[in-house]
Amino acid sequence: MTCSVAIIGCGPGGMFTQHALAIRRKKLHEEGNLAAVESLPQVTCFERGSSPGGVWRADRNAGEANMYEALFTNGCKEAIEFFDYSFDEHFSRALPTFLPRSLILDYMLARCTKHDQKLFDNVKFNTSVKSVTFNEEMGKFVVQTIDHKTQIVTEHLFDKCIWAAGSNGKPSMPQSIVDTLSSGGFKGAVMHSAATGADFDQLVCGKKILMVGDSYSAEDLALQAIKLGVKSVDVLSRSGWGVVCETASWPRNCVEVHKEYKIVGISDGGRGIVIENEEEEHKMTLNDIDTVIFCTGYSMNTEMLDPSLRFDVEGPFFADYDELHKQKKDWKMTKNHLSKNLGDVPIGKIHDYNYIHPEIYRGHLISNPNMMFMLGRLETPLLDLDVQAWLLVAHITGDITLPSEKEMKRFNLQALMDELQDPYLRIEIDENYENQFDTLYDDDEHFVNHFGTKEGRELEMNSSIVGFRILARDILDARYPLDLGTPQELNSKAKALVEMDLITGYDAHQVELVDGSRDSYWKTFRDCNPSKIHSIITGTKAVPFKCNWLDLEGDSVDDICGTPMSFKAKGKGKAVVVKKMLQSIRNPCVNANESKCA
Repeated sequence: MTCSVAIIGCGPGGMFTQHALAIRRKKLHEEGNLAAVESLPQVTCFERGSSPGGVWRADRNAGEANMYEALFTNGCKEAIEFFDYSFDEHFSRALPTFLPRSLILDYMLARCTKHDQKLFDNVKFNTSVKSVTFNEEMGKFVVQTIDHKTQIVTEHLFDKCIWAAGSNGKPSMPQSIVDTLSSGGFKGAVMHSAATGADFDQLVCGKKILMVGDSYSAEDLALQAIKLGVKSVDVLSRSGWGVVCETASWPRNCVEVHKEYKIVGISDGGRGIVIENEEEEHKMTLNDIDTVIFCTGYSMNTEMLDPSLRFDVEGPFFADYDELHKQKKDWKMTKNHLSKNLGDVPIGKIHDYNYIHPEIYRGHLISNPNMMFMLGRLETPLLDLDVQAWLLVAHITGDITLPSEKEMKRFNLQALMDELQDPYLRIEIDENYENQFDTLYDDDEHFVNHFGTKEGRELEMNSSIVGFRILARDILDARYPLDLGTPQELNSKAKALVEMDLITGYDAHQVELVDGSRDSYWKTFRDCNPSKIHSIITGTKAVPFKCNWLDLEGDSVDDICGTPMSFKAKGKGKAVVVKKMLQSIRNPCVNANESKCA
C-alpha cells in the first residue's frame, strides 16, 4: 500500500522534499518503472501562507514570521547552489556572492519547478496545522487543519509526518527585557527584527537605535540602518562573541558594540536606557534612544505537535546517555590553539546542541521514527536542507533502513564526541569549556582578543571542515548527486567551499575590514574581494557589486550588477514560468497562459 506523508510547511524544507520526490518520479518514468512510480509516497503539504517560500517571502500574513525586508545573504551564494540548476542557468550572468532575499527565493522556486511546473498545485495553501497526534492503535498520525479562507477544520490520517516549519517559526523576545522597558516607561518604539518592513527608513533615518542581540540580524539591520541615514546604532551583546563582536570596523563611525551588557533600567523620562556589565560592575546610560529592535532570533513553532512528538529544546542534553558519562572519564581533547591556555578541560553539562540532538537521529524522532524534522544545522542551510530532503525520502521509500534505537543513540553519541573535539563548536554546547574559554578575554595579548589572527582563522577553518564532513557523509548516504568527497577526505570542491566560507566570513569581517583605514567609512563585509570566489558547479566567478554596498538601491539583478540584463532564452523562460506559477497560486482564477510578466 502507498505510504501517505504529511509535510508541515512549504518553506525551503517542504519545497525541497517535494522536489526530491519529483526528481525520483521523473527518473523512474524515464526508466519505464511504472510500478515504482505507483509505490512512491503520496504527499500532502500544508502551508499557512498564500505561496511557497516560508520566511523568504516578502509578503507578510498575520501570525507569520518573515525575514526583514532588507535582507541580503550573509554567506556566499556558491554554498547554496543546486546541482541540477545553476545560478548561470537561472540568471544567465555572473553575480556578486551576496544576494538579496528576493533573488534567492526566485532561484529556489525556479529550481523546484524545473522538473514539475505543477509541483505546488496540490499544496494546501492558507491552511494551518492545528494539531498532530499519533494514534497508537491505528499506527497513524491524526492531523487537524484549518482553512483560513473558509474556517473549515478538517481531520486527516497519515502514515508519516515531516515537520518542515523552519527554525524561524516564532520571533523570540526575552520577556524580562520587554518587562523592563515597559515598567520603566520607555517612550520609544519596541519591535522584533522580523517586524521591520518597508517603513524601516522612517524608523531609523536621523534616529538613535538600540539593537538587542549580536547575531546576523543585528549585523544586517545595523548596516541597513546606516544605509538609510541612522544617527547612531548601539548594539548589546550578552555573550560578547557574536558576529557583531567579530566585525573589525563599521562604516560611517556610527555603530558601537557593548560586549556583555544587558538592559537594567530606564531613565531620562523614558528616553534613556540604562545598561550594565555585571562582571565589570559598570553601568552606563544610552541617551535619547528612539527605537529598540530585538535581534534575538526565533524559536521553532512546534506547538501544533503533541508533546510526545516534540523534542526538548531547553536542555540539558544527553543527560540520559549513560555511555557518555562512561566516556567522560578518560576522554581527552585533541591538542589545538587553545590547549596551551585551557589545558585538558573535562566535559561538562551539555547545555545546547549544534549538529546533533540526542532525541533526533538524522531527522527522525527516535521515540517515533515516523515523525521527522527538517532542521537547518550547517552554515550552508539551503544545501543542507536539500540533502536532508533526499535523506528522508531515501528512508521513506526504503532505500535506507533505519537502525535500532540503541544503534541510533550510539551514532548520536559518536557524533557528539566528534563535535566536542572542535574548540569553537564545543564552546557553544559544553558549559565547562565555555566558562574556561571566557577566561581568555582577561588576557589582552591572547589572539581571541584580536582581529584577523592566523590562529583564529585556522580554528574557524577547522570548524567549517566539521560541517562539510557531515554534509559529505549525508550526501553519500542519500545518493545526492553532488560529490564533496568523503567524511574522512573532502575533495577539491568541498575544500573550495571551506575556503570561500572563510573568505566571506572570517576574512571579510576581520581581515578586510580595518578600523581607521581609508575605506573604513564605506566598506562592509559584503564589499569583500570576490576574486577567489567561484561556482563549484559551473566555475563561474563572482563579480563585485556595481558600487559600494551602502550605495546600492533596489534588489534586482540590474540594481546590484549595473549592466543591462541579457537573458538567454532559457533563463528568461524560467523567470517567466516562476512569475506565472506564483500568480496562479495566489489567484487560482487567473489563467497562467494569459498572465504577463511585468
